[in-house]
Amino acid sequence: MVWWELVRGAADSLRAYRLRSTLVMLSIAIGVFAIMMAGTVVNSLNFTVFRELERMGENSFLITRFPAIVLGGKQWRHYAKRSPITYEQGLQLKRALSPRTPFVCIYGISPFSRQVWWKNRSTDPDVTIGGADEMFFHVFQFELAEGRPFVGQDLLLRRPVVILGADVAAELFGTASPIGQQVRIRNRPFEVIGVFKPRGTLLGQSRDNFVIVPITYWVQYFATDQDNLLLGVQARNREVFFETVDEAVGAFRRIRALKPWQPNDFEIETNESLRTQFLGLTQYVGLFGFGTGVIALMAAGVGIMNIMLVSVRERTREIGLRKAVGARRSWILLQFLTEAVALSGIGGLFGVVLGILAGWGLGGLIGTHFAIPWGWSGLSLGVCIGMGLLWGTYPAWKAATLRPVDALRYE
Repeated sequence: MVWWELVRGAADSLRAYRLRSTLVMLSIAIGVFAIMMAGTVVNSLNFTVFRELERMGENSFLITRFPAIVLGGKQWRHYAKRSPITYEQGLQLKRALSPRTPFVCIYGISPFSRQVWWKNRSTDPDVTIGGADEMFFHVFQFELAEGRPFVGQDLLLRRPVVILGADVAAELFGTASPIGQQVRIRNRPFEVIGVFKPRGTLLGQSRDNFVIVPITYWVQYFATDQDNLLLGVQARNREVFFETVDEAVGAFRRIRALKPWQPNDFEIETNESLRTQFLGLTQYVGLFGFGTGVIALMAAGVGIMNIMLVSVRERTREIGLRKAVGARRSWILLQFLTEAVALSGIGGLFGVVLGILAGWGLGGLIGTHFAIPWGWSGLSLGVCIGMGLLWGTYPAWKAATLRPVDALRYE
């Protein structure tokens, strides 16, 4: 018996029992859908976040009080005991690293959102207020749609100037240019000197709903005890990157007056460490989806065995007739195994397609870039084929071992 005859026989059998076959394939598709949904979301999240990390540049790293990802209140309380990073400490690090690299940025984010006013227009009270120095654009690679970045005189003189995020500029000024206009934040006037290029949304949150002012002005008028500054450092090139990291760690330990036996009370976040932390988080999402899908597939596997046993019983006389005219036991075995694999494979294929489409739709809602999880697709189809072989083996063996005489007498 050639493989083409096996496939044609399996297709004829599935067509003969359309409703029963469809229900089994649907149960398989549901399990694969859960796996593929999780895989697509995880892939899209990783792809989007890794693209954002590339904006920081491979030669840059951050010095922060907290890790990028903190799981659980116990961890948070541990890191909250650390003393905050202050503006003065940032200036000391700048001076310590200036022979090695001039690219050290001090950046702070206020924990309280504010409204921004222009004449009689205002934004929603959810605008993030940040403070930065003139190195902000070198280290973080933000781009301006128009206007200019901060310069040293803005910081030295504490000038009340501001650079607007794209959403803030659009909400207050529409399509008109805001450069040179005066806006108000907490009843303080600021001259608009620039507008950032739009960056879109990430995880359903806008990345353009913010403004930044000179860090010296921010420290004086917007900072609170709850604020945490972070320091961004960019090495001159990749060859001296790790040397720069080591020098920054040593310098900042001295600035924070840490004893040699004391651990660091700050974090060094590189692109690689941020990727590792985020992968550690998203793998739980993937494992949950995979586990849910496997449980559903196990239930579907029982359905495959059940339908194949029913099929063997209904086709007992057919099996006896085929054996009587010379069909080999291996042919019968392969025929029923092919039917089981076809059931699980077609159901798995539908589940893969539905899972990718659902992941694409969810990614669009939360603002992630779509990335097809080819690895997850191959794994899902492989699991389905293996499941067809596993759960179809016993019914196929039972059909292949029927005695022709007994099978022909079966009513």
